[in-house]
Amino acid sequence: MLFESPHIRVTAEYGVATLWLGFPGDPVNALDGARLSELDSALAGIETNVFINTLVVRSAKPFGFCAGLHPDSERVTDRAGFAWRGQRTFARLSALPFTTVAFIEGPCLGAGFELALACDYRLCVATPTTHLGFPGRFTCFGGSHRLRTLLGRRAEPFITSGRTLSGREARDRGLVDRAFCARRAKIDLRTFLDELECTPRVPERSSDETGFAQERRAFAALGSFTAGAPTSVSLDTDALLARGFITPLEAEQARARTASEPVSVATAGEPATSVRRAA
Repeated sequence: MLFESPHIRVTAEYGVATLWLGFPGDPVNALDGARLSELDSALAGIETNVFINTLVVRSAKPFGFCAGLHPDSERVTDRAGFAWRGQRTFARLSALPFTTVAFIEGPCLGAGFELALACDYRLCVATPTTHLGFPGRFTCFGGSHRLRTLLGRRAEPFITSGRTLSGREARDRGLVDRAFCARRAKIDLRTFLDELECTPRVPERSSDETGFAQERRAFAALGSFTAGAPTSVSLDTDALLARGFITPLEAEQARARTASEPVSVATAGEPATSVRRAA
């Protein structure tokens, strides 16, 4: 164990360190001032470790990488200072002397997406619950600058649209490096880490922080920032398949399950009975 706090721990094995996010309360992780401090301490504790070749940032919870800011952050009085702390912490992550990988499963939204963007690479488990974007239509921890390096002029319209993407949609737009189904997640993560070990690929990094001050001012001027756009995803099988949330095989299995579900049939004066749809 390289680092341990109430909500974050860092483990290591054969040169690969894993930073586990395990914030209590909600099913998914969310950031506030105290959790930012823990994250910063964890990064400070490992940034000089010469035995680390790769850092994987992932959730210690079954589902949900990081869904953004915790509602308690709404009560922060110095929002510009809060944004500055987050920018410094994420800048420390992006400047680590080894390769960083965000392993995303579940919602990766708002500040959580900014956390993933601060990593060198992003791997995504493409499931119906995994979606990425800025539903609150704002950034606060340097995400606007990092997104511009990936999308160019398309970054601002994407942020202000509030749209969220599936893992495969994000991959097709260049926001995610790999997207794979849940049953192959462990294999594909291990394969990617093996590739990094064989051919270290730390991308060229820029210390440019253009727009950070403007981002802090915009965040300070926000009204409520926890009431973003809805982030629910349609559960219609065809819609999930079209947007890349599921594979054709998973769609076929979902349709088979639906076809075999019992259907209640009742006539006037008779109790309901269950029948099965024809396959």
